[in-house]
Amino acid sequence: MREWLLIALMVSLSFAGQVSAQEEIDPFEEAGLNLVALRNDSLDMNQDGMMDAIRVVVVINSTNQWVDLTLTLIGEHSGFTVYEEIYMAFEDQENASLTYDSWAAGEHQLQLEISDADGILLKSINLGIFDLSPALATPEIDLVLSGSEIMQTGDDCEITRDFVDETGPRWNFPGTRSIIGTPFTVLETEQVLDCSNWPAGNYIVTESYQNGLGQTTTDTLELVIVNKPPPLFSIDVNGNDAKIGTPCSITHTPSSSEDHSDFSKDWKITPSIGMVANTSNLDCSQWESGVYKILLTVTNDEEISTTNGAMLIRMPAPDSTSEDENAPAQSKGMDTETSSVGIWGIGLLSLVLGIAVFVLMIKSPEDDELFGGLLNEMGEPDSEGLPTHIDENGMLWRKHENGELDWWDRSSMMWKRW
Repeated sequence: MREWLLIALMVSLSFAGQVSAQEEIDPFEEAGLNLVALRNDSLDMNQDGMMDAIRVVVVINSTNQWVDLTLTLIGEHSGFTVYEEIYMAFEDQENASLTYDSWAAGEHQLQLEISDADGILLKSINLGIFDLSPALATPEIDLVLSGSEIMQTGDDCEITRDFVDETGPRWNFPGTRSIIGTPFTVLETEQVLDCSNWPAGNYIVTESYQNGLGQTTTDTLELVIVNKPPPLFSIDVNGNDAKIGTPCSITHTPSSSEDHSDFSKDWKITPSIGMVANTSNLDCSQWESGVYKILLTVTNDEEISTTNGAMLIRMPAPDSTSEDENAPAQSKGMDTETSSVGIWGIGLLSLVLGIAVFVLMIKSPEDDELFGGLLNEMGEPDSEGLPTHIDENGMLWRKHENGELDWWDRSSMMWKRW
């Protein structure tokens, strides 16, 4: 019985040895591969005197006729993992090189993995920890204003959005750009913003960015846009007091420092001459004789307007047969026909007014008798036998038998009923 136990123990140990031997088989070697050489080189990619990249060089030998491999260089920093891959297809022996560019300052853990064409991991090599500075440009935004910080509406104005991020796209961790403080929606693809059409206001434009590696950047730009002053212009009239058919023009002339070519021009002419186009020049040579009131309103792009006015007189032609009584007439000097009716009328009116004034200023004797009859011998108002009294204000009153009262009006020298 003891002999059978010993035999069973030996058999079990034999199987355990085979299983242990199978577990120790290297998949890399089993695939007929041999790592001939492995080297790590520290690099200074931006020539600033600090190491910022690691170049990994491997030499692999294969006993198979043809082999396909994938080499993956893995870097870990601050909880983020990035990958750099290359593919190898060779027979006999081949070398490969992978470069890890540091995307942030600090310690980076590097590891190299070799997989077959089916993605099965054949070998993993820990390359160590490296203290590196950034080799790639970290995210940066710069808002550049073309124009003054205080400008008027309509002035030339551009904001250039300078932006760089080499780390996010390099490791397939792109981010999102956002901009606030603009009066209109801005697309991410708009690299230059046209602020010449922005309304008046104080603007604080801020753009921010964050990539998938947690790197952020922001920039702020302040500008002030004030309303442009109202249009400044004059109305020049050529042909005033001239006859119909002679040259005549009305011209809108902007101030020397302003350009009104794109401004709206609204003409209002009384009496009306019909529709008037949005123009700076009017031809008035064929307008009818008369007196014209001309108003021009000029409105700029910001709906700010100015209105100016002018007068125009057009005289009838010498051979005109117009029956318009209101048409202006031009003096013919000594040949001007006059009418004596107006002169005689003025003289007669003056005589009547003079007589009326004389009569009012001279008091007739009858008036004296009338006023005198209202006074007694003492020069006081005659109460005609009715009782009188003077109140505290000095007013003289008289009382009738039926109780009615009269008061004495000194200005008219008459009794007036109360």
